[in-house]
Amino acid sequence: MAAEPGAGGPEVRAALAELDAAAAAVSGPALAAEFRELLERSPGALYRTGGPRHLTASAVVVDAPAEHVALVWHRKGRFWVQPGGHLEAGETSFARAAVREAAEETGLGDLELVGEGPALLHRHGLDAAFGACHEHWDVLHLLRAPAPAAELALTASEETPEVIWVPWPLLGGTGPARSSAALPAGAVADLPGTLEALAPALARYVG
Repeated sequence: MAAEPGAGGPEVRAALAELDAAAAAVSGPALAAEFRELLERSPGALYRTGGPRHLTASAVVVDAPAEHVALVWHRKGRFWVQPGGHLEAGETSFARAAVREAAEETGLGDLELVGEGPALLHRHGLDAAFGACHEHWDVLHLLRAPAPAAELALTASEETPEVIWVPWPLLGGTGPARSSAALPAGAVADLPGTLEALAPALARYVG
């Protein structure tokens, strides 16, 4: 088992730098400061083994024209959600972890980071199905696939046995607000709010 990172170690310094950039995320600087405080106080929270409350990385993945979003069926949670998960031992970047998790869980390659840092910070409690994990503090990024959804086959994984493209169209055809009406039954409860918050940020970069 890898040793837990120290408060001044390179893993924590690199992760803190990304959380500094998260002050510009749609979730705001106050929440970014709380994420920083958690990591400074509990460096082990960077990884799954760092206790019941720890940091994770996830990604809202859109296709090239930003008309669809990729969702995975979470086997343990029993809900549709964006791809994501824990940082692996030795990883120092939430952005790279988000790209890796998205690729592993959807089969998509050549994913492009949208924006200059995390798009949104979000924390949520977990039920007993998640075992020792009681709370995830999630660092979410926007990623863009290299082609339209119709041209990109998605590939399921052991952890995410179903993967789908879901339409996420502009309201009125102009935006920046988008419709979440096509989200499937069983989507995680906070997903509509997450997408609503991200829509204006996405519009700044991809229209």
